Amino acid sequence: MKYSHLKTLLVDDDEVVQMLVQHRLNSLGIECSLASTGTEAIEALGKKTFDFIIMDINMPGQDGIDSVRWIRELISPEKRDLPIFALTSFSTKSHTVEILNAGFNEHLPKPFDLHAFIPLLEKYFWKTVKTN
Repeated sequence: MKYSHLKTLLVDDDEVVQMLVQHRLNSLGIECSLASTGTEAIEALGKKTFDFIIMDINMPGQDGIDSVRWIRELISPEKRDLPIFALTSFSTKSHTVEILNAGFNEHLPKPFDLHAFIPLLEKYFWKTVKTN
């Protein structure tokens, strides 16, 4: 499959959302690891390499905003620049500005739309997509 070389970390505290998004990403060949909190995401980043992250904003404990800031500021340099996409039901323009200012690359509305996500894969991974 066109995207079978990509690996993502999906961070969301809702198991139904995890299952649906994981299924949709797997249909493209993307390997999808799961985390339920920002803290779990940061632990996973220490153990494994990912090509991108999809992260919810509103989670218990360390939310997505705090987590992305931590990743951008404190995590190892080679992982600092990972594309991180916010997946959230917060959809106003002010929310988008806050999300992007926090360090997310893109703001994806819930429910997750696979067809709207594919252009982002092309945008961020066009070199690797074109050669595979």
